[in-house]
Amino acid sequence: MKLQEIAEVIKGVHLLEGNVKEKVKKYKELSMLSLEPIAFLDERKMINVDASQTVSPKQLTRAGDVIVSLYSPMIACYVEKGQEGYVVPHYMSIIRMKNYIRLDSRFIVHFINSTRGRRALTRTLEHYSSSKPTSLSLVVLNEVELLAGTNNLMERL
Repeated sequence: MKLQEIAEVIKGVHLLEGNVKEKVKKYKELSMLSLEPIAFLDERKMINVDASQTVSPKQLTRAGDVIVSLYSPMIACYVEKGQEGYVVPHYMSIIRMKNYIRLDSRFIVHFINSTRGRRALTRTLEHYSSSKPTSLSLVVLNEVELLAGTNNLMERL
């Protein structure tokens, strides 16, 4: 099962800070430091931004979302209740489960952060690129096979 079959992958936004006269809205934006390697968002390490444009609600965090850093170390974090409304920057993406899918999105977090998930991402990256890429693209995230090899685990026992 590919990720795009069960979830929508949304690219983050590139926010521009305007001068005082052009300020439209204040946001809290995720940073690389706010993504903790143990799969949670650290709200103390967010960036306050005076944006010169409004951000689409689609590019703001919602409870149950998965945030993935598109650059090394490519950490995935789960968005808890109470962590809604944060801006996801352009170097991260949101994985938002489709409404009709009954799968806990924390599975995606654990998959991406696991050794098996890293191998699956690497195999998919190699399929789309001849060099060793240092970043994930949305195409790779959409195409990664989530449950490939699950039956092999049972056969080895």
